[in-house]
Amino acid sequence: MRDLERTDIYYDLDQEFARISFIETILTLEDGSPFILMEWQKFIIGSIYCWKSTETGLRRFKNGTIMVPRKNGKSALMAAMIICSLVMDGQCYSQAYAVAADRGQASLLRDYVSGFIKRSDHLQELFTVQTWLTRNKLTDTVFKALHADWRRLDGLNPYFVVLDEFHAQEGPELDDVINSAFGAQDEHLYIKISTAGEFGLEKPIMKAMDLGEKVLNRVTDVDDLFYLNYTIDEGDDWRDESVWEKANPALGFCKSKEYIRGLVEVASEIPQKALDLKTKQLNCWIESYDQWIMADKWDAMRSPEVTWDSLQGCKAWLGMDLARVRDMSSVVAVVQPEDPDASPMIWAAHFIPNDDIERRASRDKVPYAHWRNNGDIITTDGNTTDFNVIFETIMKWSSHMDIQELAYDRHFSAELVQRLYDENIELVPFAQGFISMNDAVCGIERHLLQESLLHNGDPVLAWAVSNAILVTDAAGNRKIDKNRSKERVDPVVALGMAVARAEEGVEEEGPQIFI
Repeated sequence: MRDLERTDIYYDLDQEFARISFIETILTLEDGSPFILMEWQKFIIGSIYCWKSTETGLRRFKNGTIMVPRKNGKSALMAAMIICSLVMDGQCYSQAYAVAADRGQASLLRDYVSGFIKRSDHLQELFTVQTWLTRNKLTDTVFKALHADWRRLDGLNPYFVVLDEFHAQEGPELDDVINSAFGAQDEHLYIKISTAGEFGLEKPIMKAMDLGEKVLNRVTDVDDLFYLNYTIDEGDDWRDESVWEKANPALGFCKSKEYIRGLVEVASEIPQKALDLKTKQLNCWIESYDQWIMADKWDAMRSPEVTWDSLQGCKAWLGMDLARVRDMSSVVAVVQPEDPDASPMIWAAHFIPNDDIERRASRDKVPYAHWRNNGDIITTDGNTTDFNVIFETIMKWSSHMDIQELAYDRHFSAELVQRLYDENIELVPFAQGFISMNDAVCGIERHLLQESLLHNGDPVLAWAVSNAILVTDAAGNRKIDKNRSKERVDPVVALGMAVARAEEGVEEEGPQIFI
C-alpha cells in the first residue's frame, strides 16, 4: 500500500485488465472450463506486470521470489504467465525458460504450456509445439523446459525464466548462471517459485528469503524485487485448521480442508510424514527433511522430575558410543525408577576434546563452547578425547545407580571396556547393523508415542535427536544413518542402545566381554 503514495512508479490498470482477460478468455483447463484466476494469482500477475516506472514505462519488477505450498495452482499459474509473456511482451528472437529441479517437474511445466496451447484454436495458429520446444511463429521467440543442471546452461540468452522448486538447489551455481545470462535486457523477468524444504544456511533460497524479508520490512531497498511468502506464523499449531489458509491461498478452491485433514491424521502418528506436511502443505522449514524425531515430540517428554538425586539406587541400562579421535563421545543411561509403573528417565554425559573448541564451534556452527561453559558437555585436555574421563564418569554413575548393563560398540572401545570389565560392570556388545539397531529405533519410537521416556532437557542430546536420519534395508529394518545425518548423532545412538537393552531386561549369568 505504501507504493500507492509514490510518484516514481504507477499501476497500469489497462495492463492488468489485458493480462487477466487474456488468461481467462484464451486458456482452458483439462476439463474444458476457462482458466479463471484465483485472487492470489491475480495479485501476482498484477504486481509483476502492472507496476511500472513513471519515467521509462518499463516494468518495475525484474525478479520475484514466491513461496507457496503444493496443490495451490502454482504450476498452472507459471505456465499461464509464460504463454502470456510469449504473446503479449512483444519480444522478438528471444528465449523463455522454465527450469525445474528434476526432469519430472520440468516435464510438468512443459505439459501445462503445451496443454494450454493445444486446447486453444487461437494459440495453435500462433505456436508450433514440439516435445521440448514451443515457438511463437510471429516473433520467433521460443520456450523450453529444462532440467536444472547448471553445467549445461551456459550460452542461454533469456528474457524470462521461471525457476521451480528453488529450495532444491544446494549451491549458488544455477542462480548465478541464470542471472549472468540476462545481460543488459531492459525488461527481463526472473521468477523463483518454491515450497519450503530442508533448512540450510548455505542454500541460495535462504539468502533470497532473507533479502525478501528485509525488503518487506524496509531494512534494505531492492526496488525490482517482488517477494511473497505464504506460510503459517511462528507458534501456530500445524494441526489447527484455522491456520491452514494462511499458507494455502487456494484453500476451498483447488485444495480442500478434507485433503489436508487426512494428511494431518497420518502425520500425527508418523513423525516423518509430519515433516512432509509442514514443508509441502504449510510451507514451514525444517532442520532436516528426513528428520526422525520432531522437536515438539521430544520436548513433550521433558520433566523436572529428572534430577541426579532422583536416579539414586535405581536400575540403569547404559549405552556408550565412542568417537574415533576428535569427535563427540556419549554415554546415556535409561533409568527405571523404583516404581515399576513409572516412566523411565534419561541421564547422559557427552565428551569432546577441549583443544580448538572455539574454532571448531565457529567452523561447524555448533555451540560446543557454550555447552562447555554451561556444563552440558565434558571437555578433556588435549586434542583427543581422554577415555580416562569417560571411565571415571561411568564409575561415578555405578556408585549412584544400580547399573544392570552397559551396551557398547566394539569399535574404539577395547581398552576402556577392559577396565570396566575389571570393575565388574556387566558388558554387552551391541552391533551397529540393521538388525540390532532396529530394536533401538523401535524402542525409542514406542516411548515417543506414549511420551514415556523422561529427560531433563539436555541440549546436546536434543541437538543430536534433531540431527538423526534413518535408513531402511530391504527387509524393512531401520537404523540411524551416521553418514546421511548432517551433524553428530552419537548421543542418540547411545540412547538407542540403552533403550534396547532396558526393554530386553535380561540379566546375563555373568559379565561378557568381546574385544
